[in-house]
Amino acid sequence: MQLPLDHNFSEPIVNALKPWMGSLELLPIRQIDDRLTGLDDRPLLIALRQLGFEGLVTLNYRMLRNPSELAAIIKTGLTVFAIEGVGHDPLRATGALLLDLPSAVKAVDAGASVVYWMRPRPPQPQDPRDLFDEAATRRHEDPAELYDSVEVSDAELQTPVLASS
Repeated sequence: MQLPLDHNFSEPIVNALKPWMGSLELLPIRQIDDRLTGLDDRPLLIALRQLGFEGLVTLNYRMLRNPSELAAIIKTGLTVFAIEGVGHDPLRATGALLLDLPSAVKAVDAGASVVYWMRPRPPQPQDPRDLFDEAATRRHEDPAELYDSVEVSDAELQTPVLASS
């Protein structure tokens, strides 16, 4: 199966993934037909269906708020995988795509017209002490007492773990 990608995905990264993609080929629309890159969303969706494709992966999530494009998605029966919140960063776009690619492929295989609206968010830093306290609470233990029982001692920290044999 070939799944077209809009122009915002890194072709070198996508090409490097080929050995692990099985029967799925992520295909930049430029490689399908260079004329596709100049089309607005509605004619692009229609053209992809006319060319026999079953889906599209895009960073243009705004099309999911536009009745004209939504009507084209409905009529063509395409599965659209739209990724929001990665800007024009091809590395983040490709990573976000890979997170839910198995689900998208199942939908395309089933012939369903489905929209996957991905909204990945950057991870927020967390204080490991807060996480420790939460773990202690889940165990119904006092955090300070639990920490005392599992604390890494100075001697343990200084003893080489990978000591020569």
